[in-house]
This record gives sequence, C-alpha cells and structure tokens, in this order.
Amino acid sequence: MIEIPEKLLQKSGKVSVIYTDVDGTLVTDGCLFCNKEGFSMRNAQAIYQLLSAGVDVVMISGREKEKLKDIARLLGFQNYIANLGIEIVYNQGEKVITNFGIDVPDHQSLKNWIKSTGVIETLFDRFPGKISFYKPWADILRTHYLMIGELSNTDLDILFTKKFPELRIIDNGEVSPYKQFSKPHTYHILPKSVGKKSAIQTDKNERKLNKKNLIGIGDSLEDMSMADEVATFFLLDDHLPIHQPNIIRVHNSRGEGFSQIVEFLAANKLI
Repeated sequence: MIEIPEKLLQKSGKVSVIYTDVDGTLVTDGCLFCNKEGFSMRNAQAIYQLLSAGVDVVMISGREKEKLKDIARLLGFQNYIANLGIEIVYNQGEKVITNFGIDVPDHQSLKNWIKSTGVIETLFDRFPGKISFYKPWADILRTHYLMIGELSNTDLDILFTKKFPELRIIDNGEVSPYKQFSKPHTYHILPKSVGKKSAIQTDKNERKLNKKNLIGIGDSLEDMSMADEVATFFLLDDHLPIHQPNIIRVHNSRGEGFSQIVEFLAANKLI
C-alpha cells in the first residue's frame, strides 16, 4: 500500500507527464508482460490506463534514442529522453533537443572528449578487475561510455571530484550477473551537467510544464535526482536512503510497483 502525506497530495495537481525509468521500473528483465514470479499484465494495463487518460508517459533511460523509439512505437508513447538526458525526443523523432553539456559539434565529438580526459584508463588502473565495458551496449552508444562492475559509489565520487571534476559517473542500478560480476551495477560516464534532472529541466522549459503536474518513477540514485523537478517521485527500491519529503518509497518485490503507483494516482483522482 502506498502512503503519501496529505500535505504533499494537496500540492499535487492532475498528472500531465510521468517521467519513468525503464529497466527495473517499467519492465522486469526487459519484459513488459513479466513480473519477478512469471507473467503479469498489471504494468501493461497501467500503461493503457495512463494513455487512455491522456497522460504523457516519458521514458527516461540510458538507452540510445533509436532503441527507445522502437519501444515508444510499440507502447504508444510520443516523447522520450535518451542517453541519460543527452537527447530529448518529441513525437517519436520529429524534434530532438541535444544536451551535450559541453560545446562540441556532434555525438562522436562528445564521446572523444570524454575519452581524452583519461578517465577510462584511470578507472582500469585504479580498480583492476572490478570494472569493464558493458558490451555489446558500450560499443553501440554513440555519446558516452557505459561500464559495468562492482564498485563503491564513495570511491567513485572521491575519484571524480579530485581528478575529473568536469565529468560525472552515474550508478544506474544493479543488473543481472555479468562475467565475473555476481551483483554488478552499470555506470554511465557523462559531462558534469548532463543527467536525468537536467533533461527534465530542459523539457519543462521547452514545453512550459508545471511542476505540480509532473511525476517521476525510478529505482536508482540517478533516478532520484528527478525528485527536484517533479511534484512527487516514487522510488522502487527498498535500500536507497530518502532525503526529500516528496520521495515516496514503493515496494517492488514482484516487479509491479509501476502499476501500484498508477492505481494510487487513479484512486486519488490525479489522473
């Protein structure tokens, strides 16, 4: 059962946009019709309910925009945010706003600039055997670097603050076991000013959106950054500490937390 303070409810308006993470939030192990015990229609039914109510469901993900376009076409979504906020896409590609975070001419120049800082070599030298490229997706990404490993966020924050202040490394949450890693997390390396929070800021300015009509849903530290830009952020994680009053924890043990949130919004006449 979702519990939300009455004071927070009173500050919320009818939901016009839901920004949602994809893996571990909208889908379970890449499957919309699955939960953690088998098959389920609940999240799919929740999407149908949102679309029927005219709510703009905006996927915000580390995936490339081409990958998100395929998903958006299947699910009936119009707008989505790719590459952890680097590309903001409207009407399935009719308009794309790029948010590189630095002054470079194109996607490849951005990736080359990240490499030129020496950050990749430093990570391999500082954490031997604990981090690697997350293939094949690391090879596909045009804009930045995607890594996988088992590292302390504290160690990473210290390293980047001291040696690479122009960059940030984003822990995008735990994924399935990979090679030598039993409980790995994925890490995106981006310019300092790029991320899900800045992407929502850009979208809000572009479409003149009101914060009280916006909802965020996710399961990682980076997802939690969305809380600054929305009325309420729903966190599908039982372990991350909550630091803001508009972050509401939702237990997602079955992988159906997304549908629980939509049911809650409907019951409170917010959609």
